[in-house]
Amino acid sequence: MSESPERPSRSRLVRILLLLYPGRLRRDYGAEMGELIEARAARARADGTPLAIGRFCWRAIRDIVTTHTFEWTGRRARRRHRESRMGLLLLDLKYAVRRLVRTPVFTLGALVIMAVAIGANTAVFGIVNQLLLKPPPYDQPERVVNIYQDSDDGEPSSTSFPAYRDMSNLEGVFEAVSATSPDDAILDLGDVTRTVAVEFTTASHLRTLGMRPSRGRWFDPSMDLVGEGNYAVVNHRTWQRVFGSDPGIVGQTVRLGGQPVTVVGVGPESLNGVGNFVVTDFWLSISTTEIAGPFRVSNLDRREDHWYDVRARLADGVTLAQAQTAMDALAQQLAADFPDLNEGRGITVFRATDVRLHPEMDGNIASVSAVLMFLVVLILVLASTNLGSLLLVRGVARGPEVAVRQALGALPGRVARLFLGEALLLSVAGGLLGLVLASWILSLLSTAPLPVPGGGELDLGFDWRVLGFSAALMLGTGVFFGLAPALQSARTDVAGTLREDPRSPGGRRRLSLVRNLMVAAQVAASLILVVGAGVMVRSLVSYQQVDPGVDVERLAFLQTDFSQVGIGDDARAPVLRDLTERFRSLPGVTHVALASRLPVQGGGTTTTVVEDYEPPSGTGSVEINWAVVSPEYFETVGIDILDGRPYTPEDVFGDERIVVVNQAAADQFWGGQSSVGRRIRPQSVPDGWRRVVGVVSSAKIRSLGEPPTPVIYYLAGETGLNAPTFMVRAANDPAAALPLLRAELTAVNPQLPLRMGTMESHLGDALVATRVSAGLLGLFSMLALCLASVGVYTIVSFSVAGRMREVGIRVALGAARGRVIRMVVGEVAGTVALGLIAGGAVVALVSPRVQGLLFGSEILSLGTLGAAVLILAGAVGLASLLPAWRAARVDPAIALRGS
Repeated sequence: MSESPERPSRSRLVRILLLLYPGRLRRDYGAEMGELIEARAARARADGTPLAIGRFCWRAIRDIVTTHTFEWTGRRARRRHRESRMGLLLLDLKYAVRRLVRTPVFTLGALVIMAVAIGANTAVFGIVNQLLLKPPPYDQPERVVNIYQDSDDGEPSSTSFPAYRDMSNLEGVFEAVSATSPDDAILDLGDVTRTVAVEFTTASHLRTLGMRPSRGRWFDPSMDLVGEGNYAVVNHRTWQRVFGSDPGIVGQTVRLGGQPVTVVGVGPESLNGVGNFVVTDFWLSISTTEIAGPFRVSNLDRREDHWYDVRARLADGVTLAQAQTAMDALAQQLAADFPDLNEGRGITVFRATDVRLHPEMDGNIASVSAVLMFLVVLILVLASTNLGSLLLVRGVARGPEVAVRQALGALPGRVARLFLGEALLLSVAGGLLGLVLASWILSLLSTAPLPVPGGGELDLGFDWRVLGFSAALMLGTGVFFGLAPALQSARTDVAGTLREDPRSPGGRRRLSLVRNLMVAAQVAASLILVVGAGVMVRSLVSYQQVDPGVDVERLAFLQTDFSQVGIGDDARAPVLRDLTERFRSLPGVTHVALASRLPVQGGGTTTTVVEDYEPPSGTGSVEINWAVVSPEYFETVGIDILDGRPYTPEDVFGDERIVVVNQAAADQFWGGQSSVGRRIRPQSVPDGWRRVVGVVSSAKIRSLGEPPTPVIYYLAGETGLNAPTFMVRAANDPAAALPLLRAELTAVNPQLPLRMGTMESHLGDALVATRVSAGLLGLFSMLALCLASVGVYTIVSFSVAGRMREVGIRVALGAARGRVIRMVVGEVAGTVALGLIAGGAVVALVSPRVQGLLFGSEILSLGTLGAAVLILAGAVGLASLLPAWRAARVDPAIALRGS
């Protein structure tokens, strides 16, 4: 009991002394040190003499000084070790650079291969990132939802503007609701004009997204009313590129669609239009719809016109399920209030983060993206395995150097680092060049005339995901194709290598398996790419063999838009008559007709009720493509009359409401029976029945690959068309008539926008995406053939160099050249066969999944696969014959002496 009061004092003493020791020592050995100090203090206290206490203090001071000295020395040693390691790394890097500079042909070839492979992968990943991975820039995006009214087919589609008003009037469900509708307009910059992408947008749009304009302001609620003026917000990117980041843009007036429009702000920097990857150049207020013509204005009150995309921000505490319940109730209410238009039509709510473009299109976008990534990854595998095999050969050739280094004391890890560093240098340098290539590819695609939804440019570029992906590719590919030679060098048999001839086969047998697998992988990847190129070519040929349903020879077209220059309904009819007569009077022109759209061109559909036909969706109506045409249209474009009669000039002024349909409509709605006399009407007009007076042959409407599609041809009225397409039949070459057509249009009004061409060129433009895909795959397949051939050439040359003594003996003993060639080529034949089998298996697995993305029946046939095998086998066979031929022609004396 007498010692208990003394324990606290000893514990405090231990704690004080421990604080004087180095921190790292306290952390690692604090408990043991405390026990030691306690024991020493106990002995000194038990002795009680000044000498014992002095000895205790001396030991404590000595230990503290000693440990601090060791800690300082160790820290300095570790720092020197790190500096030494860094110095060694820099030395290895300099050595790798010198080695690569000494072999410029190999280095330049490797850099080009890696630049193409990493550049293609980075560019495609940049596209995929923008389409699928990049999250929307909204504030709290999980609260933003997309709302779709169903189409007549029962699938989520777009929404009518009156339905948007109904949604925005609901209480307690949404914090804000907005509607947008894409269009295009002519921007008049004074000296030049250009077509720009616009979106008619409600004032609630930015509030719904939780964003703010970067300059100026957004639209006021009063701007949602027609007649309140024309207002625009310019896209931030357009502000930079078109207006040079003019700080005074707010308040300026620009001419859009021939009308003055006041710019009230610049949009958020990260906000675009359709899918947030298509650039919308201008957001226009609803009050500005007048510049797009009267139909765009009347559309705001028509429940049958579903032209708007609706987004909403959920109110606090409201879940997606609760929003869907509210929309189900609204759909039932609309069906009760407007049964002709909304019976059986649902309303679906999706989170904005779950929709990239549109629910009906997102599946195809994901499939196309996966195919693109698969193809460019094949290119990367080809490049990596090719360089890996080349570095393996270089590594074996450097066997004596490696053996000497290890004999002088170099550790295997240090030797392996030399090879790995060389591979990483090639990969990183090639990757940096690939970034430049990818940037160029993306900038080219951004402005390419691709069939982009909304008609704007693509917003493609780099962000941290793309740069991170590219950096991972650089490091990953460098390690991939540098690992095999690095490991081989680390396992070098020093004595054996110094004793053996560097070209002897002893060291090569250890590498044959890895090298052959690399070549087999190259052959397999090459076969897949060659088959893909063949499939795309067959798909393109199938497209080109499709009958568009019109006589494209000697047919030209000219499109303009009267609303873009302010020509209204009253002035339109005389201008149309004037232009038509001018075109007809041109030399070489035989027929002129008017239409609202070209064949094989996107356009609208109309919700239609067909008498005595009940659609499978149960809505009582169907969505049908439509076109407005003049009486001369069918004769001009070469569409045949199959039943009944065409329109006549007298019909334009007649009282009876009539219509012409195509054969696909007759087959679908009336089962092949006579369609003449049948009736159809717009869904919103109960007494608007129109009698079918004629049935014409089916022409392609939206694309060459579509099945026969029902179309209604309405007769152009007395006032004509707001945005007419003139179809012009020429006696000879239609291209010769184009300058004359342009001159006549300019003579009537030089401000009228113009798009013109021949029908053949228009159909060619419709195939631009297929042509680009076929061209890219053809380029990739040629690159694959070259890489595979180089790989086979390398392996055969390396094998021949190692067996030159054996070949010399065989030739000296009378072996025929053909037998030597067969012996050499036979060694690589198994590797090539393995690659062909593996590639064929992958093709068989992948083909069912991509068949739906291509056009043409059975375009991926055994014939295509067989042709690809023959092409690839021929290329690699030629590559293996060259070194085999040189081996067969070797002088035995030189071969034996050189061994």
